[in-house]
Amino acid sequence: MNTKFTKKLWFKIAIIIGSMVVILLFPDRLKTANSNSLAQIPPFGNPPPNLLKPPKPQILPSPPATPSPKPPQQPLVFAPPTQFRSQIVYKASISDSKVIALTFDDGPTSETLKILEVLQKHNAIATFFCLGANLRENPEIAKQVVKAGNAIGNHTWHHYYHNVSEKTASDEIDNTGVHIYRSTGAKSLLFRPPGGRLKNGFADYAQKKNYVVVMWSIDPKDFLQPPAAAIARSVVSRATSGAIVLLHDGGGDRQQTVEAVSAIIPKLKQQGYRFVTVPQLLQMQAAQKQQTADQKPK
Repeated sequence: MNTKFTKKLWFKIAIIIGSMVVILLFPDRLKTANSNSLAQIPPFGNPPPNLLKPPKPQILPSPPATPSPKPPQQPLVFAPPTQFRSQIVYKASISDSKVIALTFDDGPTSETLKILEVLQKHNAIATFFCLGANLRENPEIAKQVVKAGNAIGNHTWHHYYHNVSEKTASDEIDNTGVHIYRSTGAKSLLFRPPGGRLKNGFADYAQKKNYVVVMWSIDPKDFLQPPAAAIARSVVSRATSGAIVLLHDGGGDRQQTVEAVSAIIPKLKQQGYRFVTVPQLLQMQAAQKQQTADQKPK
């Protein structure tokens, strides 16, 4: 036998024996290798989940801060100091400053807008005693009255002069109060009896309800429609500190009153007067009285 042939034979026998040993010793590894065929590899576009990059955590926006609850808005109240409740007032007793209160009855009407224009032109304010029937018809005008810094008061619903029962007085005053609030958002404890009549039932009911009954100390009788110069002269000549002036913004054409007010305000300002509302006037009297009491030796 050829020696070269013998070597080749033994080499092949060694390879066969080695392969059989590997198969016998490592059957699982061979099986695994065979199972990892190309057919088992998923396409590149859909890699196994464990090979995907972990998704970025989604950051949710912070919830909006809960706004602090707003305190309930208190209604505007036109009221005198406590000591004037249920009282009848004709003027205020004020000696330490020159102040005066213009008041207008029977609105709101289109004439009220003319009065407001004059007041705003001269940087003055006043008090308007309104009829319920007119408030129902002209709520926007009443709103403008209060928005401009003026005070508003109750003048009954129908402007009756005759004697009335307490039930009628209640209907007239309470319903007007409701419409003051509906049209302006304000409440008022200022009352003026129609015609200034104190004995027909209206004033009694108003006092029972803690209104201050506001009368006047100067009446130029503008409801008679005298010339504007006569109205202005009557007011200016009788002006004193703490005075309450009766005028009208309803009940007909008030052009003479409008013209008179245009003259009254600058003339009294030249004399050093300031124009305030009735509640402010009474507050000033109360403050002066308290200051005088504090200065008394104890």
